Amino acid sequence: MKTSQNYDRGFVLVFLLLMPFAATAADPFPAKDLIDTARRHHLLMPPTAAQLVLAHTESWSVLGTESTSRDPAIYSPAFLLEERSNGIIHILRGTEEEWLEHQHGNEPRWRPFSDKMTKPVLGGHISEFSRISAFVCAVQLAARGEDSQAELIWRKVAASEWLSDADPHESVRQDLRNPRLLLAKAIFRQLRNRVLESPGEWPQIYDRMRALLEDFPALKADQRYLAVSQGLAVALEAKPAPKNSTEALLVEWSRIPRDRKDPNRMREQSSDQGPKGQIILRGADAVPDLIQLVNDKRITTHEVPAFMKASSRVRLLGELAQELLEEITGIKGKSPREHADISEFRAWLEKSRQGGEEQALIRAVFTREQGKIIAVNDGPAKILAQKWPQSLPSLCEEFSRDAKPETQPFGLVEAVAASQLSIERRVEVLAGFADRGSLGHKRAVLQCLAQLDPQKCSEILLPIIQNLPADSIGPYWTCPEAALTHCVMLLENDDVWRAYLQAAKRSRVGLRMEMMNSMDYSYIGQTNRSRRLAFLAGFLEDETVREIPKNEEHSKFSGPCAAFKIKRIAVRDFAADKIACILSLSNHADEFWTAAQWTALREKVERRLAEEKLPAL
Repeated sequence: MKTSQNYDRGFVLVFLLLMPFAATAADPFPAKDLIDTARRHHLLMPPTAAQLVLAHTESWSVLGTESTSRDPAIYSPAFLLEERSNGIIHILRGTEEEWLEHQHGNEPRWRPFSDKMTKPVLGGHISEFSRISAFVCAVQLAARGEDSQAELIWRKVAASEWLSDADPHESVRQDLRNPRLLLAKAIFRQLRNRVLESPGEWPQIYDRMRALLEDFPALKADQRYLAVSQGLAVALEAKPAPKNSTEALLVEWSRIPRDRKDPNRMREQSSDQGPKGQIILRGADAVPDLIQLVNDKRITTHEVPAFMKASSRVRLLGELAQELLEEITGIKGKSPREHADISEFRAWLEKSRQGGEEQALIRAVFTREQGKIIAVNDGPAKILAQKWPQSLPSLCEEFSRDAKPETQPFGLVEAVAASQLSIERRVEVLAGFADRGSLGHKRAVLQCLAQLDPQKCSEILLPIIQNLPADSIGPYWTCPEAALTHCVMLLENDDVWRAYLQAAKRSRVGLRMEMMNSMDYSYIGQTNRSRRLAFLAGFLEDETVREIPKNEEHSKFSGPCAAFKIKRIAVRDFAADKIACILSLSNHADEFWTAAQWTALREKVERRLAEEKLPAL
């Protein structure tokens, strides 16, 4: 009897917990209120003729405990605005317009709309309605009079236990009880994205944000929303900085528009020629101004992306000032979310004034741990390269003497290569650097030297390749032996390529495939295309099978090694897959391929290679 009572109590408790949620799902769609809110706050609407579809979310549902190449693709409601002849589509998903350019295997970029739920199976797809964007879609449908379709989507959204595109700190149940507030949050998110992408429109965006906050006091009470509006207000009220001042350059860098299609765009604008690079190269001269700006509350177009359960947030100008202070001085400050502690930066500036900026920068180049160099700080190295390049050779020797074998010297190497030293002296310094230290150190130096003096690089690299061991010590995906591929690919020297091919052929299969792996990387473009093809073609008859052990956690196959998703693969098939990529052959090889499919790919590749003029390696 006691057990029965406990069971009944448990049932009642579960029922009570679910009641608010069930009631939400049963509530009719408040179309009129939502349409009024949408129109008053200028929610982006699709053209009347835009077709409702299910658009690829470029994400997949994992079946079981491990991801595969054929996990079911996830699609969600969206409006098809344009479809180009090459298959690229332009859609409106919720509050945002998107371009879907990538074709993932045989998965179409969009499918006809259907509310039927499909069973998730390998190679299949599923429809996801548990999204804020699906809720916004329902509002947009209602606004153009498609009430039944709007109600249908709303029912599916309202039955959700979670919303995949919501902030991790949002209360889904609470939001679904107040659809009007949920719509306001979605519109605010759209405005926040416009802040990042269209700094020229900040005055208009601010007016819309202010109206939204006045209409929805709950948003104003939430610091996540209020902080964006306040930061925008501060930015709009600030007086223009003097031309070419540190502040003016910082503001310029802070307002480079985010490009969601090309995240590298902002990175390119952060180069030495851009405003960020110009500030860094000012060295100690920029430090006093940056210290004054550390607590500046102006908003920027820079964002800290969401991570784990932490929400994304827009960075403030003061945070960027602190970032540059850290880059110039080599000092890693406290979290920029807190009130910045500038005492360390002031102390560094005072030392640079007393003992000279050159010595302060020299001390800042390396980060040490128990006497060993564990990192190179790029900023001080870059400044020295332009102001005191004569200090770099001794720093290279210091690195070779004190650095851990795995520490990467790229920042120091690149500083030498771009320094004010004569070209002859730069080559001499890098050549000496490449003759010292671990193989990992040598690889980093040689990769840079290959672009400065290919002949000298080849002279140093050739004997290294000829004496490579047959296997790596650590995991294949990070081993320096395979990383030498990045040096070889830059050299037009057949002797080096032949030696590397022979080294790969005598290596253990895991290392062999890793040496082949980066031959089709997109960054290399058309450089040495024929040599890369000839190198890979040298393995088309290699029947050796690489099989990743089931317990790979402590093996050399840990991490994303070559063909890590295909646990069992022959070297010849891996080579064919790489060649097909370079030749732009339609190919979607995965772990489910049969022997017949691999044979067909190899034959296809060999026919195409016969049309190529390849060097004899």
